[in-house]
Amino acid sequence: MAAIPEQVPLEQTAVKMENATPKSSENLETSPTAASDEEEQQHDLSRLERITTHFGDRPECFKNTFQEVSFVFQATVATATTSFLSGVGMIITVPVSRDLGMTQGEIAWISASTSLVAGAFQLSLGQLADLLGRKAMFLVGMALFSAFSLLVAFSQNPFWMLIVCGILGLFSAMVVPPAIGVLGAAYTNPSKRKNLAFSAFGAGNPLGFVFGIILCGIATQLSSWRTAYIVLCIIWAILTVHAVWAVPNVENFDRAPFRERLASLKQFDYVGTILTIFGTGMFTAGLTLGPDDGWAKAHVIALIVVGIALLVVFIMWEKIFPTPLMPLYIWKDRNFSLIIAVIVLGTMGFTASGFWVAFFLQEIKQYSTLMVAVHLLPMAIAGVTWNVIAGHILHRVNNTVIMICASVCYLAANLLFSFMKPDTNYWAMMFPALILNVAGADFQFNVANMYVMQSLPKHQQSLAGGIFNMVVRLGNTAIMGISTAVFSSVELTAEGMADPMVKYTRTFQVSLAFSAATVLLSIFIRVGTQGNHPKEIQENKNQSETPTAAVVSIDDGEVEEKKA
Repeated sequence: MAAIPEQVPLEQTAVKMENATPKSSENLETSPTAASDEEEQQHDLSRLERITTHFGDRPECFKNTFQEVSFVFQATVATATTSFLSGVGMIITVPVSRDLGMTQGEIAWISASTSLVAGAFQLSLGQLADLLGRKAMFLVGMALFSAFSLLVAFSQNPFWMLIVCGILGLFSAMVVPPAIGVLGAAYTNPSKRKNLAFSAFGAGNPLGFVFGIILCGIATQLSSWRTAYIVLCIIWAILTVHAVWAVPNVENFDRAPFRERLASLKQFDYVGTILTIFGTGMFTAGLTLGPDDGWAKAHVIALIVVGIALLVVFIMWEKIFPTPLMPLYIWKDRNFSLIIAVIVLGTMGFTASGFWVAFFLQEIKQYSTLMVAVHLLPMAIAGVTWNVIAGHILHRVNNTVIMICASVCYLAANLLFSFMKPDTNYWAMMFPALILNVAGADFQFNVANMYVMQSLPKHQQSLAGGIFNMVVRLGNTAIMGISTAVFSSVELTAEGMADPMVKYTRTFQVSLAFSAATVLLSIFIRVGTQGNHPKEIQENKNQSETPTAAVVSIDDGEVEEKKA
């Protein structure tokens, strides 16, 4: 049976005939076919080819897809390193305090010292990675992190442990800027492929925190808290060897001998580095010492005041230095400033609630470290699930809506935590709160990572990651000082001594206040969809038959509406 020819609508034929300008009868027959070649080729594309086209091409720096997946995993581990340490420090609080005789203030410094040092050095390490080499810094950081994790396992007193934990913060900060730099430089074109890579990367901070609690909680239960750091050493040693092959050479400079690259250090902002290290270090140290030593003490006030003064001088210096650690022009972007503010406030609430939930389970519920890990396991499972969802909706759903929904998730989670009692059913309060808490973190980190990486040019991608992670780390350190101050002050009151749950409720209410602030700020963000492939945008525009055409801007993520 002969095939029935495809029917062409009369209006479409009229348009083709009108656009054709034949000079002879032969041209009259061939012109319509030539004019519709591109359209026919598009219709002839198979479904698989269309999906592949819109999904995006593999970056040229990767030899195959397996190396690409391996590197994205390495980048995710890199950004999870500091939060992983925070999770470990949280789960071992009770056994390590008994073993080394640590006070409540010293216990808080296990996590605070790591975040403090990581935040203080993040900017300078970001610029060094762009100047000297991203892969080399990544490998050195991973190897030294593994080695010093082993050194923590042999701590004999609180000072030994806290000093080495601070050094671990330095090495955890070394791996983040180069990982972000390679990721941002490799995935230059918007696509679904880039969305999935960045969604996996964005999972690092919240999931590192959760997996640190779970993995090291199991190790501590089966052996001791020292075993947890030995396990940490082994895992990062294996990852270091794997990174030699997995991390591609995507640098900010042409291949040149190391001695020639050292000349680029003339552009390094040494003054800015000193100001950020001492400014952020003294400020966060004052916030951490305040709850234990007393806020009225002279040394606490001096640390906070001098730290703030040095940070003000740092901002003034960055205005005049030609190659600053932190280009101030990026803060003129309203969306950038609002996104960073929302991320910092949300992460502060997330970190504080996670810390005090784990402490609540150990002190009030009297659970073992293994049972604490089991009760927090839903956070890990939900975290992976939420990130997969985020990777598939960034290019479809308005990102302002995603940020608002994430803030509401934070608010609902901390509201549930605030109403918890010692005898409250786990499935009624804590379980949904854990799921919602990690949903807020995952969705906001996905949107923020995509936007921040677009805010600076390709040769400053490591610096962009340094800025982002610096404010997050410092926020985490600050909230631990604030929440610990609330916990300690309430504990000494008559109400706190009569009801041990009151001090936990007040700390959860602190997280609730920060979550409420994220809701108020997120409604002012104006970011459209991110990660749309250019071809997909053009197709959607051509197929649109509504009187208003939505044009998505890839560069700034904003949506402009043009009336037809």
